[in-house]
Amino acid sequence: ALRPLSASASEKIVTAILGGADRAAAAAIAGRGEGNPFFLEELARATRDHTTHAADVTVPETVQQVLAARIDRLTADQKAALQLAAVLGREFSLDLAEEVWDGDVPLEARLQELKGLEFLRERHGGPERIFVFTHTLTREVAYDGMLEARRRELHCRAGASLEQSESSQRFEHGELLGYHYSRGADPARAIPYLAAAGARAKDRYANEEAIRLYRKALSIVGDLPAGSDRDSHELEILEAVAAPLNASYGYASPELQQALERTVALAESLGRKDSTVAGLVPLWTSRFVQGRMADAYQISTRALSLADPGSKLSAQAHHAAGGSAMSLGRLPEALRHFERAADLGGSEVWLITGIRADIHSRAWAAHLHWLLGHDTEAQSACHQAIELARSIDHPFCLAVTLACGSITHQLRHDLPALRDAVGELRELCDRYGLAYYREWGLILDGWSRTGEHGIGLVQQGIGNLQAEGAYARMPYWLSLLADLLASDNRPDVARENLDAALATAKEHDDLWWLPEVMRMRAAYGEEQAAVSRLRSAAQLASAQGSVALLRRCEHDLAGRGLHRPGPGPLTT
Repeated sequence: ALRPLSASASEKIVTAILGGADRAAAAAIAGRGEGNPFFLEELARATRDHTTHAADVTVPETVQQVLAARIDRLTADQKAALQLAAVLGREFSLDLAEEVWDGDVPLEARLQELKGLEFLRERHGGPERIFVFTHTLTREVAYDGMLEARRRELHCRAGASLEQSESSQRFEHGELLGYHYSRGADPARAIPYLAAAGARAKDRYANEEAIRLYRKALSIVGDLPAGSDRDSHELEILEAVAAPLNASYGYASPELQQALERTVALAESLGRKDSTVAGLVPLWTSRFVQGRMADAYQISTRALSLADPGSKLSAQAHHAAGGSAMSLGRLPEALRHFERAADLGGSEVWLITGIRADIHSRAWAAHLHWLLGHDTEAQSACHQAIELARSIDHPFCLAVTLACGSITHQLRHDLPALRDAVGELRELCDRYGLAYYREWGLILDGWSRTGEHGIGLVQQGIGNLQAEGAYARMPYWLSLLADLLASDNRPDVARENLDAALATAKEHDDLWWLPEVMRMRAAYGEEQAAVSRLRSAAQLASAQGSVALLRRCEHDLAGRGLHRPGPGPLTT
């Protein structure tokens, strides 16, 4: 008997055939070949000759012919048992197989014969008897060789058997039930089970798995007859998939944007005001993070007008309105919205993108308190938000709050607190594969350091955000990079980044940090131009109510022999 080749030996064979081009492809083919030299060679040749991606390789015709010939040599009962096994999966329990089996002879005897012929093996060690295909390609060929009607019949029987035998816990087996029903005669029966499996994956923060399951459910929904029932199914799944999409790909991702736009369209067509508002707020977030501040403001205004005043739902709308007002430099108005969102929200008010409105609003309000000159309140709001996030044991919510808290610490130049928060933030993002806030961690971690390493981290984070199309706060991020470059004695590059920050602020109407960018840029101009910039920065900060940034401008003006005796024009 020839034992399967090791993984390393398999990769050597595949790499030799591929010419050593793509190590990832070689590893993928080696895994698919499962140590069988013939399969490895044929899969590698098919990849080399017909495609550049191992994932695209179907079972080569040579392999199909060999395996089909082996299957054709089986007796009718053995072949029927093998096809049943192929329907049930790579591995299956004897109990389930016997419930689905409709042959005239005992199934176990046929499975034992297939085991002796090395089509199957038995896995020991548990309470159930489990049979496993010795090679997945054998299962694929056996499955593909069946008549479609027979496949559908067996899938339906398997689903019904699982549903009946596990009636008290059937949603715990949602993916398996969804698999069988989706391939049976009535695919719609798979929808609730796929959705339940997606929810279970989401609850354990397996976001990619949740996305896959929800997408499968959506593909089935798309084939249903048009009508309100179909639209209701789709809306429910879209609302569920938003959080894992956001966690994995970020607010600015096209996938999330499309899901949210469709969510709002469906909610409106079904006349569901609550679902419309619940969809508008995360759609606002998508626009906001993309840097489309004017569009975001319109969406937040609409959400606020639709939500009943004082309702739990209006907490979400006030959260969006607060974010828009801050980006436009309306700081006192923004703080009022965030405080209203925190007051109206609570443990039951979650955005469908996976964040609790009251926690995020408190964390964001900390920035406003600092800008408005309320340093003690900024510290308190930051601390309260993080403690609330810790109390609910929700990694994404905690990551969002730590990210906002890290900005607060940076604004206050509290380096010890910043380093602690950023360290925890980066660890969370790495552990759970969280997008977007991972880049905040890179930038703020980099700013807390010195020299080339810190600059490199900030540049990496900014580059990642720009590649994702996430331009919110970009003037702020660029100013942090300019600060590090100036400290590293690279004034020309620092000035270029500040010019980019000025242009970005105006292009995207992201104005809350503009006075600080103007103040920093004044350090690189001639005296007259610098004074003009500082005057303009001070006036803008004053108009916005940004006491903290106004103080910085006044400090720089005082250093040039200028002073401001009162609220009137600056004088020498």
